[in-house]
Amino acid sequence: MSGRSSTSASQGRPRSPAQEDEPGELIKAYTMQHAESGIANDYFKRRNVIRFRAGGEQFLLQARDVSEVVEWIEGLHSAANVALDLDERVMPRGPCSPGMRRRGPRRTNTDTEGNPQGGNEPIA
Repeated sequence: MSGRSSTSASQGRPRSPAQEDEPGELIKAYTMQHAESGIANDYFKRRNVIRFRAGGEQFLLQARDVSEVVEWIEGLHSAANVALDLDERVMPRGPCSPGMRRRGPRRTNTDTEGNPQGGNEPIA
């Protein structure tokens, strides 16, 4: 031991920022209930940054590459989805893919009266 007392941590009193933490000592725990995470698109100082909100606080996490960002966000979403009781859970939203878009009105091989066109011309 380092000789200093850890009574403030063991008695539950708030600690001042000037106090040193012992290695491995838990400072604060956060619940994953109602936690949110996503890509920090508006943070420009670093690349591959994830914004994580839990317990009224916000954390920025930097990943090595895009695939690691995806892994972290999937893991955080999974943890947040299972943290709530079954009665309180919302249905998880999966990845959304856009539907097929039409380029314009569909054209058919019919005339204005609905009769088929083409293929009935006499052979010359």
